[in-house]
Parts: sequence; structure tokens; C-alpha cells
Amino acid sequence: MRVAIIVPRLEECGPVKVIQSLVNSLYKIDGIQIMVFYLDKYVDNQIKMMVPIERLDKKRFCFGDYDIIHTNGIRPDLFAFINRQKIKYHISTIHNFVFEDLTFTYNKLISLIFGNLWLVLWGRADNLVCVSKAMKEYYSQWFPSTKLEVIYNGIAEVDNSLTLDIEIIEAINEIHSKKLKIIGASGILTKRKGIDQILHLLAERKEFALVIIGKGKELANLQHLAEKLKISERCLFCGFRSYAVNYFRYFDFFIVPSISEGFGLVLIEAVQQKIPVICSDIKVFQELFNSYEVTFFNLKDCNSLDNALKLATKTGNNKVEFAYTRFMNNYIDQFMARKYYELYKSV
Repeated sequence: MRVAIIVPRLEECGPVKVIQSLVNSLYKIDGIQIMVFYLDKYVDNQIKMMVPIERLDKKRFCFGDYDIIHTNGIRPDLFAFINRQKIKYHISTIHNFVFEDLTFTYNKLISLIFGNLWLVLWGRADNLVCVSKAMKEYYSQWFPSTKLEVIYNGIAEVDNSLTLDIEIIEAINEIHSKKLKIIGASGILTKRKGIDQILHLLAERKEFALVIIGKGKELANLQHLAEKLKISERCLFCGFRSYAVNYFRYFDFFIVPSISEGFGLVLIEAVQQKIPVICSDIKVFQELFNSYEVTFFNLKDCNSLDNALKLATKTGNNKVEFAYTRFMNNYIDQFMARKYYELYKSV
């Protein structure tokens, strides 16, 4: 069985990290050959895949060489849509709630246009993989349930031996030396991530500092807000860092205040590192974990977030082992790979 997986680019972002974990588990399984293709020229050297990778030549791609084409992202989906008659079987993984994601990333007009376009592209696929049950329910208004498959994302074991940025570690140690507890947050900084909620919390809780790993359109706005709230001296903006998860173990708490998520990869990464986690009460997060494993707060409610932090201070360390057990039973790379292998084999 030969499978071609197509992604827009090879960079350290959520969907590509998931594909990396997937193929690095699938290649160990007998009876399947994986090839990964990418569209953009740039390749992040931090992406390590144990299968052949190649930039996609749209004019010379040999569709007959593959039993299954598995796409991820709107441009790979468009490529498959245009060449649908040449493809034996097409599977697309959906990584987002399309209209919500495009609205937060761009605007409502772009969301309306490209969201509906994406639905058309998905309509010609044979199978659509949703990364949560909440997502399957969302897309069932456009597609039959027989076309929708649920496979949770999974991640590999973290290599804690990697060399980290010494300046960041020293800055974190300095924060701790001031007897401040550290709240961590990470991800692409967009409005959808809701990081501003943590800054408002910090303005009320003087005993905490915030370390943010990531970059994005909201970075400048968040820095300006920190200055406005007079908390800049307790906020460390680290920018993008490869293997961001390796810094998590230096945090006292991890907050995931997202307004919308297709899955929540950073949430399971924090749980994997056995840190007390606080997260917004959106439907996807409540599906992944329960209140015995993480601490929830009401979205866009500063008082609720404050109460959640107080509760996590008391009970967070008791929850980490329960959360880790849930992680090991549901969200590891081998489990995800087995589910995809079963799907591939079934077609």
C-alpha cells in the first residue's frame, strides 16, 4: 500500500508536527510505504521525518504510483480537487473549524469566500478525517456522517536532552528568584488564541509572571497591552522557538485560553510535560479532558480565570497524573498512526 501525504509547507506548525508524528510511527508498520510531498520551497531543518520527502512537482506528479492521496490544508486540497479523476482514493484531514478559523485569521469576508470554497474542495474527497468529535458534529451539517472519520491527533515522546536557549532559561530563573510563579503559554499569536485574557489576569495577580513562546499577528498588540497594564516587567515574550515544548517544564502553570480550536495540540503537549493546566471551557477541550484532569474557566470571564488559577494552585498538581494517563491512552503518536493505518487499509 503506497500513500502520498501532501502538506503546504515543512515548518514547525501544528498540522505539520502532527504529520511528522504520524509518518514517524507509520514507517515502522509493514505493508505500507509513505511519501511526503510539500508545496513551498522553504524547508525547516527542524522537521525530521523518517520517510522520503520531496517538493511536489504539480506537472510531473505520478498519481498512478499511489493508492491513497492524503492531503492537509487548502492548497493540497485544491491540488487533489483539480486532479480528482487521476486519484484512486482521496483522504483529507480537517484541522480547523473553517469559518471560525478564517474569521479570526483574516476577516468575515475572507471566511465566507474561502470557507465555502474549502467545503466544495472537501466535497469531492472520499474520506474526511476530523480531529475531534466536536469537529465531526460541526461538519455533519455539510457532509454525511459516513464520510467523516474521527482520529485524534497524537504526539511523540519529547527529547528533553535538546539544547535550549540559555538566555530564556536564565530569564526564567531570574523570574523564579523574585519569588514569582510562572504561567506559560505557547502557540501562533492570533486573536483566536485569547492570550490577552492572561495579561488582564496578570494585572490583578501580582505574584505571577507570564512567559509566552510564539510569534504572530497579535504579538505587537500583546506587548502594547502589557505596557498599558503596566505588567511588562512580568511578561517575557520569547518569540518563536523550535521545540517550544521543551521549555514547558520550567513553568508552574500552563494556560490555554483559546476562543476556538480544532484540536488543541499545545494542550496535550503541556499535559505530556505534567504541568497543571488551565484551559478555556470550549467544547473541544472538554472533550479531550475533564475537570479531574485540567482546570476549566469560562471563556472571556476574568473572574472565572482568576478563580481557576486559585483552584489550580490548590489542586493542579493532583490532576497532572490523571491528565497524563488520559494522554497516554488517547493522544500518543502510535495510537494515531494505528487509526490512520486502519483507515488506509479499509479502503
